[in-house]
Amino acid sequence: MAARAEDVVLLGLTGAGLVLFLAPLFLGSRFPQPVLLFSALIAVSALVALAVALQTHRLSTRLLAILAALVAIDATLRLVIVIGLLGFSPIFFLVIAGGFVMGPSFGFASGALTLLLSAVLTAGLGPWLPYQMLAAGWVGMGAGYVGRITGRKASRKTIRASAAGFAFGILLDLWEWPLLVAAGSSPLSWMPGIGLMPLARRFGAFYLATSLVYDSFRAVGNLLLIAVLGSAVIAALERFRRRFLVVWAVDRPVIEQAPVKISSDVGTPA
Repeated sequence: MAARAEDVVLLGLTGAGLVLFLAPLFLGSRFPQPVLLFSALIAVSALVALAVALQTHRLSTRLLAILAALVAIDATLRLVIVIGLLGFSPIFFLVIAGGFVMGPSFGFASGALTLLLSAVLTAGLGPWLPYQMLAAGWVGMGAGYVGRITGRKASRKTIRASAAGFAFGILLDLWEWPLLVAAGSSPLSWMPGIGLMPLARRFGAFYLATSLVYDSFRAVGNLLLIAVLGSAVIAALERFRRRFLVVWAVDRPVIEQAPVKISSDVGTPA
């Protein structure tokens, strides 16, 4: 039941987020881009997911302190390396590791809030911010589900989450493609009203030509960080989880009935 409530909340967030990503494909520049509103809604949604996880004992208040520390560290890393090295950014490592150990709600909040805090620190507020928050949140959420499915018994399983480097890039391209290149200006540009399959072919060509190599550096960088540091960091986070995620259960005292004593003065009927 606890996992089901958490899953319902995250499924709702994912559905709303997909609408946010796909709407520009059909509306182009007509789709509104209220940055502060979208960013605030995503941040509040992350907090709602954390609240549900707390109520269902998937997380504890002490683990929220761990989340705050990871978000602060990640935002500081992005402050040092804003753009990254040819697409690679170290912030995804802690998002993936935290989500893998602590669960999908923790992972979603870690990714979304890290991008929000780093945008505030680097003055990186722009129409891309809510989409970056969602995509990074999904990276952590996906790692959380990988950890839940595998039982967090083998840290090597997080290597699968390094593919999120490609997913992150594809999602952001999906949003900016209709807005970045003038409609119909080239065979790679977005064009309204041409049908789903021609649109998909154009986007595939656009991604291969502009983003594949860049995203490959991100995916390989994630893979190397996980391979080198993953076991140690995941083991440390697992210790925090075992220590801070304590569910107290109160045993109800069993009331024993005292045996009925019959007075010796009472005789048996004849």
